[in-house]
Amino acid sequence: MELSRQADYAIRTIMELARVPQGRLLQTREIARRQEIPVKYLPTIVRTLARAGIVRTLRGSQGGITLARIPDQISLLDVIEAIDGPVLLNRCQIRPGECGGVKPCRLHRFWEKMVAGIEKEMRAANFRVMADLNQIQD
Repeated sequence: MELSRQADYAIRTIMELARVPQGRLLQTREIARRQEIPVKYLPTIVRTLARAGIVRTLRGSQGGITLARIPDQISLLDVIEAIDGPVLLNRCQIRPGECGGVKPCRLHRFWEKMVAGIEKEMRAANFRVMADLNQIQD
C-alpha cells in the first residue's frame, strides 16, 4: 500500500493547519511554502478536503483555509479516505471474486483483518497528536 502524492500533500496541509490557532486562516501559498508542496496541487486538494468537511475555505483578499473541526476530531484515516478512498490491500476487497473465483479467495478474510487493523491505527492518529509530535521535532 502506498499513499498517493495527493494524500501526502493533504496530510501535510492538515498538519500545517493543525499547528496554528483554531480559526486562523492560512493561504495556500503559505502552506505550500512551509510544507514544500508545489502550490499548483493545493487548490484541488483543498476543494476535496472541503467537500469532505475537513477544511473550510474563505475567498477574497482576506481569505484562506482553516480546519472545519478541531484537530483532535480529524483522523489520519479521514484525510486519506477523502483523497484516496477506502484503504484496500488486495483487488478482491474491491470486487470479491476478482482473485480467481465466484466467491472471495481464501485470503480475503486475512486481508479484511489487516485493513481493519490499519484503519484502527489511522483512526486513532488524530492531527492534534500529530501536530504536537511535529512541533517537538522542529
